Amino acid sequence: MRTLLIDGDILIYKIATKNEIPTHWGDGLWTLHCDENICKAEVDNQIQELQENLKADKYIVALTDKSNFRKDILPSYKDNRKQKRKPMLLPTLRQYCFDAHDAVVMEGLEADDVLGILSTEPTNDEKIIVSIDKDLLQIPGKISKDGVTIDEVSSQEADYWHMMQTLCGDATDGYSGCPQVGVKTAQKILGDHINVPLLDLWQRALAAYAKVGYSTDEALAQARVARILRHNDYDRDTGGIKLWRIA
Repeated sequence: MRTLLIDGDILIYKIATKNEIPTHWGDGLWTLHCDENICKAEVDNQIQELQENLKADKYIVALTDKSNFRKDILPSYKDNRKQKRKPMLLPTLRQYCFDAHDAVVMEGLEADDVLGILSTEPTNDEKIIVSIDKDLLQIPGKISKDGVTIDEVSSQEADYWHMMQTLCGDATDGYSGCPQVGVKTAQKILGDHINVPLLDLWQRALAAYAKVGYSTDEALAQARVARILRHNDYDRDTGGIKLWRIA
């Protein structure tokens, strides 16, 4: 049984944005309009197309909850998005995913976390994450970034990418990572290969943070914000979250 785990946040954001049409009424007056029925049909069509292209038996659409545990770790997390206008039909398409596609949310989590948890749960299904979000390279297993081809992410690659994100941060998500460390510098710090034990990767990351005057706790906060949850990080019965720490 092949199950697609679809990033619903990106799906509906792209559709809602693409279908906003500006109209000039003259005398400097402009409005935006968007056809709800066209957008809903496009949600249906894109999901169906993914199923056909990836030969899936079923699918799950994941969405982000209204609360976010990362705000408790780093209060400024995603504050940079507060002033950004969202597509007008985003709430409507979000509700449509619940009504028509049984979308899944988990308390306090982002869609990425839901995908990571579902993907790594021990079941007999073959599961494929469908998302263009680079953060999901932290999840070991199968991923389709283009909705057509399937890539395999090993456990070592997933851990390596988590440490990369810990060092580089993510400006779009509003966490800084280690100051003055971009992708190329992070690769030099961690090494260009992935066959390095996670403990060694973490020690290298800590050394980079210490070099710029950051404490272990500050580095750990960045690592916890960067981490995309896996099934053993979350208790689905209680909603409890196990924050990342090195064993």
